[in-house]
Amino acid sequence: MAWHLGPEDRTVSDRRDRPTPLLCRYTVLGGRRQTGRRVGETAGVFVDQHGVTLFTIALAIIALNILDAWFTVFLLSHGGQEMNPIVQGILDLGVAPFIACKSVGIGICLGFLTLTKNFRISRIGMGTVLVGYLVLLCWHLYLAGTLGLA
Repeated sequence: MAWHLGPEDRTVSDRRDRPTPLLCRYTVLGGRRQTGRRVGETAGVFVDQHGVTLFTIALAIIALNILDAWFTVFLLSHGGQEMNPIVQGILDLGVAPFIACKSVGIGICLGFLTLTKNFRISRIGMGTVLVGYLVLLCWHLYLAGTLGLA
């Protein structure tokens, strides 16, 4: 005997009637989905697993953020000047608050871009951050070279 329950037999609404929210239990704990639930569903969906490529890009951004902080402090200690007044205000509080603000700021942004990686604008944002940090690292190396420190 086959059991068949129709829509009128449900006591709870179907969770698939609404999209997966940005923040849910799977955001932190992870899950099984690597792509969308349906065939061809790849853009604009939230997933449970993010993959090696995204991990590598995120790790590169974190490493470049650390290098940027180090070069900033290094160049300032050798007579450099911070041109961003907001960053200068944080540096006036000390190196530790500067590194903490920089780490928390990039961590929040990177976390958001990772969660929303299947949205085109987020992929553009992730690429922009990576390229921006690479250009900034080249600038730091140039400045260190002109000061005779490299």
